[in-house]
Amino acid sequence: MASVTVRGIEKWYGNVQIIHGVDIDIEDEEFVVLVGPSGCGKSTLLRMIAGLETITKGEISIGSRIINDVPPRNRDIAMVFQNYALYPHMTVSENIGFSLKLRKKPKDEIARKIGEAAEILNLGPYLQRSPRQLSGGQRQRVAMGRALVRDAQVFLYDEPLSNLDAKLRVVMRTEIKALHQRLKTTSVYVTHDQIEAMTMADRIVVMNKGRVEQVGTPMDLYDFPANLFVADFIGSPSMNFIEATVQQDGVLPMAVAGDGAKLLLPEGHRAKPNQKIIYGARPEHLVLTGGEGDIVATVEVVEPTGANIQVFATVAGKRICALFTERRNFVPGETIHLACPADKIHLFDASTGMRI
Repeated sequence: MASVTVRGIEKWYGNVQIIHGVDIDIEDEEFVVLVGPSGCGKSTLLRMIAGLETITKGEISIGSRIINDVPPRNRDIAMVFQNYALYPHMTVSENIGFSLKLRKKPKDEIARKIGEAAEILNLGPYLQRSPRQLSGGQRQRVAMGRALVRDAQVFLYDEPLSNLDAKLRVVMRTEIKALHQRLKTTSVYVTHDQIEAMTMADRIVVMNKGRVEQVGTPMDLYDFPANLFVADFIGSPSMNFIEATVQQDGVLPMAVAGDGAKLLLPEGHRAKPNQKIIYGARPEHLVLTGGEGDIVATVEVVEPTGANIQVFATVAGKRICALFTERRNFVPGETIHLACPADKIHLFDASTGMRI
């Protein structure tokens, strides 16, 4: 196995710059997820690691070897695509072993590796079937098996679960994570789904408009987002934001919202008097206070999900979401009082969007 190092990578298409000086260090045996909205450059970056896109500027290394000019077949990588990319005229067994056949490996070695991959991925009963006789999840496992037999140093996944239904995506992401824990292969995984990123990654790289916004473990990004973009993108439902101005109310620093509501700030905060800020609170951290809360909200929509109740309400003309585990009969139009524990409050500079 090997590490992957990305240094100062830029990608231009004519006069249009897609990737802006990206630096990423991926450790040996690590599972790293590139996540971000459509068009952020994550798939382009993955394809540059794979050798399917040229590098305009910068260097990419696998281990100690710079691979900028190395053909894809010589990079010692294996890639799993979104559309499976299986040969429809071949059986499952033939699809899995095709790359080994091209390399003229001995027949007994090919058969052994196909058998090992089939056992790991529970494909034994399907080896003689054609891809059209398989479900979407089974086809994706075949694509993973084809990558698995190559014994590559690095696995690359390009949104491999996007074509699957919601329930099957949950099953497959568990299978991919279990496979990585078993094989310990360095893996780079691209997705636009932040739930996939949170549940699968050792570390997440959040990208936006061709730049890296933040790199960290899933819980680091969730608990300490570096800026408004990360705070909004990571978490479902996403973080609530209230525009406010820092003021001193006696001995207590307060953030005053547009409707005059006074929001208590946490001790040790670094916001300055009169600074315009964005007050952030995650839905699950908001609690009902029985009329004594910092946040006075008007209930708009109530969405019971079974395990939780999502309440959408308006505060200072903006919609927020609160998530409750206890059962309560919220009524649209009623006024509720909410507060966020001090250690769960997030503050961002309103002009830069950066965490304070």
